[in-house]
Amino acid sequence: MISSRRPVVIGIADKQPTALRCAMHEAQRAGTSLQVVHAASIPVQSAEFYVGVDVFEDVKAAGQKVLDDAREFIEQEASSPPVAYVLSTAPAIETLERAAADAQLLVIGADDIPWYDRMLGGGVARHMAKHSACPVVVVPEVAYPASRKGGVVVTLDGDSTASGPLTYAFEQADMGGHELHVLHATPPATLTEDVQAIRANIGEVLAGWSEIYPDVRVIRAFIFDGAEEAIVNATAHAELVVVGRTSSRNASFALARPLAMQVLKRASCPVAIVPADYRGA
Repeated sequence: MISSRRPVVIGIADKQPTALRCAMHEAQRAGTSLQVVHAASIPVQSAEFYVGVDVFEDVKAAGQKVLDDAREFIEQEASSPPVAYVLSTAPAIETLERAAADAQLLVIGADDIPWYDRMLGGGVARHMAKHSACPVVVVPEVAYPASRKGGVVVTLDGDSTASGPLTYAFEQADMGGHELHVLHATPPATLTEDVQAIRANIGEVLAGWSEIYPDVRVIRAFIFDGAEEAIVNATAHAELVVVGRTSSRNASFALARPLAMQVLKRASCPVAIVPADYRGA
């Protein structure tokens, strides 16, 4: 029976087994269904070249093949959640925005260009990470994924007040039985009084969470290192790294900064981008 809870949605472009497994796992953990979505459309800027040429049926057929391949992969897995397959002829962004509006999570995998280029180069994934109504998990495609025991990592800075990323991180750690590592990287040249103020602030932010999630072991990691190296090192062992997203759609997206771009280029585990006002699944 299909769960009445909001589904986990995965937007796929081609064969993406790592992303599909991630989405299936998230749906099963949440006790909900999985919706596999593919947008088979001709970009508006290219449509003029196809006037008078009957290519739309071919595009739809190719899109259906993507979904059929996903179905075949999922059916070969030992267990899977209830799955629905959606083929859309609308543009990818429009399709995923519609799907994300009713989803508890959107998963996006890599396609024919590196996932971090899509994430930060102005593509579909970057748009969804900035504007999705639900958290977005971007999954790098890995041919031979290694076993990971580093739990869930959530990154906080000294001015963090938004509860959304922490809510999502605690949820994921609680459902998966993982430790939660709260990571803050302090540049080596930081003054001692500033370090103490930052740590006190993060301690205040975390106060009370242990009562809400008593089964989650929280480990605070204050590292004297550059933020890029600290986060990249965390992705080498973590199940998931959680970062926050500004609640203002007009503000600069934190992940568009050059530092974060370099982090994502080197990240080796799924990265969740969570709205500041996220209140839970």
